[in-house]
Amino acid sequence: MQRLKRILLPMQGQSKSHLHWLYNTSSRNEDEEEKVFTYGELRFSFAGTGHRNTERLMLMVHIPSKFLWEEKPVDTLPYEDYLLRRLAPELNELSREYYNADKNVREKAQFEAQQVNEHVLRRSGLYYDAPKGAFLLRILFYVPLLNAVSVNGKAAFRAIRDIMEHVERRLQTLDATELRRCVQLYERQCEIRSYLKMHGYCAFVADGSILPRENGTNQPKTQAIPFQSPKESAITIPLADGECISGMGVKQGITVITGGGYSGKSTLLDALEMGIYNHAYGDGREYVLTEASALKVYTEDGRPVSELNLSPFFQYLPGAADLESFTTRHASGSVSQAANVIEAVMGGAKVLLMDEDKSATNFMIRDHRMRQLVTKEPIIPFTDRVTELYEEKGVSTILVIGGSSEYLAYADTVLLMEDYTARDVTGQIQELGLVASERERMPISWMSERFLIPKETTQSFLYFRTVETENEKKIILDDYSADITLLTALTSGNQLNTLAFLMEMLLTDKNADSAELLEKIETCWSRLFGGIFDAEMHSGVLIDTHGFLEEIRPLDAFCCVNRMRGVRFQVGKE
Repeated sequence: MQRLKRILLPMQGQSKSHLHWLYNTSSRNEDEEEKVFTYGELRFSFAGTGHRNTERLMLMVHIPSKFLWEEKPVDTLPYEDYLLRRLAPELNELSREYYNADKNVREKAQFEAQQVNEHVLRRSGLYYDAPKGAFLLRILFYVPLLNAVSVNGKAAFRAIRDIMEHVERRLQTLDATELRRCVQLYERQCEIRSYLKMHGYCAFVADGSILPRENGTNQPKTQAIPFQSPKESAITIPLADGECISGMGVKQGITVITGGGYSGKSTLLDALEMGIYNHAYGDGREYVLTEASALKVYTEDGRPVSELNLSPFFQYLPGAADLESFTTRHASGSVSQAANVIEAVMGGAKVLLMDEDKSATNFMIRDHRMRQLVTKEPIIPFTDRVTELYEEKGVSTILVIGGSSEYLAYADTVLLMEDYTARDVTGQIQELGLVASERERMPISWMSERFLIPKETTQSFLYFRTVETENEKKIILDDYSADITLLTALTSGNQLNTLAFLMEMLLTDKNADSAELLEKIETCWSRLFGGIFDAEMHSGVLIDTHGFLEEIRPLDAFCCVNRMRGVRFQVGKE
């Protein structure tokens, strides 16, 4: 800290442009000494985040791995998650103590550690830096200024000293038992996921899980009824540590969740949607686990559709539109939901989650009486494809149905929810002798290849002047925009930051059509979470343009770019 003090205090009252001497840059001369500081057993350094705001720095604290383990584990993610959950709240509370709303200029330091939610994901705010054998905690730090232009070196030093003191004190008081419990939970979640995949299940809900959430929050609801598996659907999963866990296994295929209003059926579906993520200890849904590629599909009036093959769900469209390469700026309810299903399948989803309350009725069902009355109908309802989706594409479907018995005849499993209690009534339904509506067997022509057409330009490279997220509902890149309100698997602003960054990588690729769209997205994803994420986090580049990042799925990026207004696609390759 004495070295930092010798650098900062002489800056008192000087122009903030002098701050660039504080941090390391990629253009640092070989003879220039690296500016790394120490506080006890910790080391820390700074990086700039942009030329316009030189006072906006990235404080990077290297935490020796010995605080969490003696020997490096195979998977460092649960340790990263545990450490960030213990450090970030205290640091952000400290920053709030520094904040002074009565000041017109920012004379006190402000800083921010990445906030976390209930999901265990890789985050840019703290990750294991393998070459250094340490965890890298990244804190966005605003150097305090005098009169908005001059460095307040004394206040800056005090704030950094307070930050390091809080980090060191928190590290000294880490609870080893609590850490082992969190790591064990993560390892068990991974074990259960492997078991489900090997034994033909697409989801699991452990007995005792708390599914309802408190109103307006993601916290488990107090006094909620713990989940209990119906005996017909109950499974017991052995774990490597000798323990077993019991709960409801949802088999691959077609599952219908039904029941009266306010019975808990949508709550169960929502919990299954969030089961694509591992949950942190204390969330109540720790052992609600779903196939990682599951996607909830809605009707989405007004979304754009570009060059998409709609023939799986339409026989024809008005105006003799080309079904195999359909484009519209404002899709209807049935067209939008058909597009969402087709894109989900193309993007690799192996489980579709659907709720009739948020679906287009004419897309979902057409009973036998309507088939007899309306003989000229362009829409092929989802009932006519749901079985074939599983048998031919390996895509399971979990549906919430409360107002029609149509899907009961197609279901492999039927769950009846009553007062948040699940009953397996599959046998009872089979005894009713329900018969699926007669339909003409038509071959499925699913789109298999889709290419993004790059922007035409004479520039040597492409870039965007504006890349932003709007109200956590829209991604905007200059003239391109995508409404991602109904991509409900994305639950945080940090995930939207990641999505915006991936869109920028994809849409500035002048060779975007050199590979199929999903392959391109997976390549960008691998670059981000395998290389750029580590390299550019040190320089602060990503925090400057996108903020903190949080892991998403390639499937989410695929669904986003297909909703992007202004983007053009090509079906197949000439």
